[in-house]
Amino acid sequence: MTCGQWPAQKNWSDTQENGEAMPPLCPIQVRYTTVATLLALVTAVMIGVSMDLAVRHRVRDEAFLNAEKTTLWWSAHVRVGQLPHPIPTSAGIDLIQVVDAGGRIVNASPQTGRAPLSMFRPEPGNRVQRRTECLPDERCVLLVADRISLDADSPVVYAGAVEPSILSTHDLEYAIAASTLLMTVLSGWLTWRMTGRSLRPLKLQCQLASTTSHELRNPIAGLRVQLEEALLYPDQINPRDTIQGALSTIDRLEAIVEDLLLLARLCDGEPAPSEPIDLGALVTAEAGTPSHTMPVHAQVTGDVWVHGSRTQLIRLLNNLVSNARRHAETGVTVSVTSADGQAVMAVTDDGAGIEPADRERVFERFVRLEDGRRRDATGSGLGLAISRDIAHAHRGSLRIEDSPRGARFVLRLPLMGEK
Repeated sequence: MTCGQWPAQKNWSDTQENGEAMPPLCPIQVRYTTVATLLALVTAVMIGVSMDLAVRHRVRDEAFLNAEKTTLWWSAHVRVGQLPHPIPTSAGIDLIQVVDAGGRIVNASPQTGRAPLSMFRPEPGNRVQRRTECLPDERCVLLVADRISLDADSPVVYAGAVEPSILSTHDLEYAIAASTLLMTVLSGWLTWRMTGRSLRPLKLQCQLASTTSHELRNPIAGLRVQLEEALLYPDQINPRDTIQGALSTIDRLEAIVEDLLLLARLCDGEPAPSEPIDLGALVTAEAGTPSHTMPVHAQVTGDVWVHGSRTQLIRLLNNLVSNARRHAETGVTVSVTSADGQAVMAVTDDGAGIEPADRERVFERFVRLEDGRRRDATGSGLGLAISRDIAHAHRGSLRIEDSPRGARFVLRLPLMGEK
């Protein structure tokens, strides 16, 4: 659990204090994502269409330009009577023919076959013309015709190439469509993540307001009942008992507020005074504090030094020990040792233990298992959440590990001098 997590079953958007439904934040995220995705789709489609037209235009123009150069080259050879037979191909132009005014093929490249490539003849005023001709074999040719002279019986030089697959098929469109879809999906996913991250502080504030008001409602209601009874039945109510009960409730409210303030400081990353701490000595001193509840046994192996806030680590230890005492049957054991560059502190009780399914849930804020509520109805459900946040603030971890009996909370912190 990271700082700021709340119980999964808590619905922060249930109701406001006045009973009206709180506006859920998820639709905001959905709206932003939808708008951004649509904009990305429109932009990607426009870019895709422009790219498709540009690529097709460039490929077509390049093919026509090569064909036109070829026709001009061989037209010059025809004029001086130096035309080889058959006509060799070059520059990707493999279809070349010289056709007389009667439509007979005078000379050609080997790939053209016996039929004329085209029957159209350029007008005398426009000697060079471009055209796309589809042959009987269903191939389409990008063709350029060059009228050698202005005479009516002037032969015509045809040069061209089979239309490239990028023009004759829709492969380019398929590739652009796939890229557009990918870009749109990626844009939607990134927008969803970014808006979710941006809205997270607001969600946490709503969760804080909802969950805190829920937890404070019961003690406030109890305090109100005590005071109202004292006013309604002054002859039947002992004022001293009423005041003591009210003070007890206020103490509980104060404890919840202090815990929430500590959690807020931990979440904000507010630095605490840091110093070298002998973890073993700290555990031994705290375990030796007189108590009328379950005994605590300290087991320290070697010198284990860490760097951190003494106040926060004492708070963490006290939270774990208090939790263990509530569930223990005969006693609590706190062991301190070092392993793999880490200080390891384990708090173990000999109670019923915690089910594996609940081992992460107990670290959520305001979560208390049924057994814990039965043993101590005054707890706030914040102690373990605070303990884990303190561990994270010290670059460590706090987990529940397997134990032959009872629950075993294991804290791991970097040893002093370790990175």
